[in-house]
Amino acid sequence: MTLLQRVRMKFSHWTIVILAIGLFSAPLYGQYAGEDALATFPADTQQMSYTNLQELRTVPQYPLIRARLLSPQLRNLETLLKTVGVDPEKDVNELVLGWRGQALDTTRFFGLAEGSFPTDRVREFFTKYNMPIQRYSGYDLYAVGSGAPRTTLFFTFIDSSTAAFGRLGDLEALLDVRNAERPALNSNADFSHWEGDLEGLAPQWGIATGQAAANEAIPWLTGGKKIQFDPSALFGAVKAVLYRVNWTGGVMAHLSIVCQNDQAANGFGQLFSLLRNAQPAVKNTVSPALSQLLQNLDVQVDGSKVNLDASASLSDLSQLLNAPPKSVAR
Repeated sequence: MTLLQRVRMKFSHWTIVILAIGLFSAPLYGQYAGEDALATFPADTQQMSYTNLQELRTVPQYPLIRARLLSPQLRNLETLLKTVGVDPEKDVNELVLGWRGQALDTTRFFGLAEGSFPTDRVREFFTKYNMPIQRYSGYDLYAVGSGAPRTTLFFTFIDSSTAAFGRLGDLEALLDVRNAERPALNSNADFSHWEGDLEGLAPQWGIATGQAAANEAIPWLTGGKKIQFDPSALFGAVKAVLYRVNWTGGVMAHLSIVCQNDQAANGFGQLFSLLRNAQPAVKNTVSPALSQLLQNLDVQVDGSKVNLDASASLSDLSQLLNAPPKSVAR
């Protein structure tokens, strides 16, 4: 498989993610969880994803997307909460997920959920059935499973309208931030600026630092093999990737690649233009829905930023989500 094919496949993967990422569960309702996450997530957070569940529940394709993207860990948490008497489909309005550290593990996330929670009922349930509860910095931490710290998801309530969750070490880090014992993500001026630019514009949006974007993209670009150039150098010029998704009859996704300089932005602009222009020649290797989406991709370079706009009909999105993933040659 050629490098261009790998790049095209990776971009295809990213397009689907951008169009559907984070759909745990919104007209735009007030968005507060993003700002709260900045004040709660630790400063080494590399990626965050915001979802307004309340709004997205009104989207006709929501059940399909939700079933497709709800991770096993979140599904287990949802099942437990329903047993206790908390229904995330009714009680959770906003969700923010985060990932931290340089070597990102997509399964090791943490987050905040904002809505309405019967905190006393949850504690009574765990106490009654002798389920694992740990105490940390004045908070009760409830285990989803056996309670093994390295792999178990824990959750706690900041108050009756805010819940935090994650593996034990990550959840403790969030609580340390709440107690002013370690710096918060809002100490990062760039991250705060990016969050401010995105908040309120769409029911879904997210931020990934250049390192986080590289960790996800490089394996797809290279197919696990050595190539003629170092892709790390390419992504070394990326400060962050920002995205937002709107649902207006169809699906509208906007992605911005924030580069270190104008030269890097021009390089990315040329790359994405090449991918778009190559679609007629390779359309038989991808689905009609994906080919149509890539052909309609709008690429604009604005100084040190590359802006990408893509659109898809709901039927095309359905095809993209239901299509089996293509394997990458190794």
